[in-house]
Amino acid sequence: MAQFKEIDDYNFPFEIGLLPKRELAFKFADYLNSIGIKAVAKPSFGSSYSIFVANESDVSRAKLELLRFGENPFNQAYNKAAWNRGRTLKRERRVKSNMLGFSMGSYTWTPFSVVSIIEIICLVFFVLSLIPGLDRSIEVMLGGLSLRDITENFEVWRLLTPAFLHFGFLHIAFNLVMFEAIARPLERHLGGWHIFYVTLSIAIVSNLLQYIFLPPNTIFGGLSGVVYGVIGYMGILSRRADVPQDMKLPPGLLLVCVVFIILGFLFFSGISNICHLGGLLMGAALGFINYKRPLR
Repeated sequence: MAQFKEIDDYNFPFEIGLLPKRELAFKFADYLNSIGIKAVAKPSFGSSYSIFVANESDVSRAKLELLRFGENPFNQAYNKAAWNRGRTLKRERRVKSNMLGFSMGSYTWTPFSVVSIIEIICLVFFVLSLIPGLDRSIEVMLGGLSLRDITENFEVWRLLTPAFLHFGFLHIAFNLVMFEAIARPLERHLGGWHIFYVTLSIAIVSNLLQYIFLPPNTIFGGLSGVVYGVIGYMGILSRRADVPQDMKLPPGLLLVCVVFIILGFLFFSGISNICHLGGLLMGAALGFINYKRPLR
């Protein structure tokens, strides 16, 4: 959001006008900064907010932009500027507060985010499964074996843990790359708790459906049900006009997922097709539920 200061700031001495609401004032200040005019929003009389700029040479231009803003404050350009400003400030806070993370261009990775924690758990169990003698123990402890383990033995953790189990390098590499690419922007914009409940819901529902239709003497695992679900969730939210560009699903990806699921049912019996389908449908359902809710 725009910078908010309670005290006088001599770096921004030129007042250009008032806006009646805090959200509008911050959005407009974000827009001015995005077009190269240094500006802040400060509380004024009553519930109104004043807009100040740093340079006298920008006053006339800023006032003209304020008139345009008053005619259409919900224009996509203003929303985009607010999103970009919020994303930049969040990224700066993460980099300053977490020295264990790293940045490369506009991309930032930190081990304390929900997406990173899920990825780390998958990697830890995968490495442990490579140790001779532990591979079978990890599969028995985490994998999806039978619905009876849950209903009769009350091993309820098995509704979630199959998502952390992988059966080969390509298996885990594909899932983690896709999860990082799709889930990371969602967490960046919607927050950790949001992506946590979305991934948890998708994992439980997709795993439960796979348990119901699990062939005898088999075991299933993998994060792909969650990946399909997050794709379905992102595919629905991408239809909103106010989502930032990096939160929009790449064109055609949702269709490719549907095609892969159909091909899996037709030609690949060794794939957890029910888990994939259940994850995609659950993610889409959550997308419809949250479609009209505020994104921030």
